[in-house]
Amino acid sequence: MRELTNTDFGMRTSDFGFEAGIIVDAGPTLGYGHAVRCMRLAHALESQARVVFYPLSEHCEQFLREASPKSEFRNPNSEIDSLPPVVVTDLREAHTITLAIQRQGVRHISIRDLGLAQSPSDVAIDGAITRIFPYVPAKDRTVCLGPQYMITRKPVERKKLTDTVLLTFGGGSTANFAYKISEKVRRLGLKPVVTRGFAGGTFMTEDEFDHAMSTCQFAISGSGVSLYDLLASGVPTIAVAFDRLQLRTADAFHEQGAVLSAGLVERVTSETLLHYGRGILENRSLVQEMTETGKMLVDGKGLSRIVEITRRELWLTSQTETFTAC
Repeated sequence: MRELTNTDFGMRTSDFGFEAGIIVDAGPTLGYGHAVRCMRLAHALESQARVVFYPLSEHCEQFLREASPKSEFRNPNSEIDSLPPVVVTDLREAHTITLAIQRQGVRHISIRDLGLAQSPSDVAIDGAITRIFPYVPAKDRTVCLGPQYMITRKPVERKKLTDTVLLTFGGGSTANFAYKISEKVRRLGLKPVVTRGFAGGTFMTEDEFDHAMSTCQFAISGSGVSLYDLLASGVPTIAVAFDRLQLRTADAFHEQGAVLSAGLVERVTSETLLHYGRGILENRSLVQEMTETGKMLVDGKGLSRIVEITRRELWLTSQTETFTAC
């Protein structure tokens, strides 16, 4: 798919006649990855359109205001009567705010990541490797499925490795699991580097995360958005799951040979993690197979694809003729 330019749509970088809304659901216990990928989308769109966030929690708003200072913020309860012509939603579950989108007839792009996406949108995007429920066929809906549509950070180049292991489990209560694993990592003679989300103090910056990915021996990750980040950058990864939905993702990547799945968090044993960790440290052919497979499944171009789709939808709102987005 060729990446379209501003010229393709008659759009100028300084032309802010276009406005896109992003409604994101993330809170202190779940959804940190949702906020991160919406922040990435906002940064990619802000040269072509005014980006307006409608965060559905105070924690989410605080994070986005710090991470995306060029964006505008509106209250999702009191300022929902006049939505932008194109709205992107990243919701963990069904939400009444979609009724306002339907009522106003704006173009709706829904983003999901667990194979659930049944939102009544014009464009439904689901970057999951798994399919839990089939999409209900709809004449006027465009559906974009698979890891090639997962919004990941720009892949990093692996550099000289240090004695570190990256531990990344999202935000909120799941982040507490990192501290329980840290001692197991030290038993391998390695130093744990722990990310932080909404809970746990200072956020890890994008640059800090990039450095940790490029230099760690391997990663131990939850099976959410960060797992796709790691695969796109070729980081050998042990995946753990915090619920049954994440377990499907971890097991699907394991079956493809892209990760080592340690299973549900409450059942993970020290022996399993140490066995997998030693396998990565000692088996170069295993690492090569995992990294090559991971980069094949998650190519790191999902953000550019969704930016292109969003820009097409923005352009459609100013045209009398329509065509499908992808």
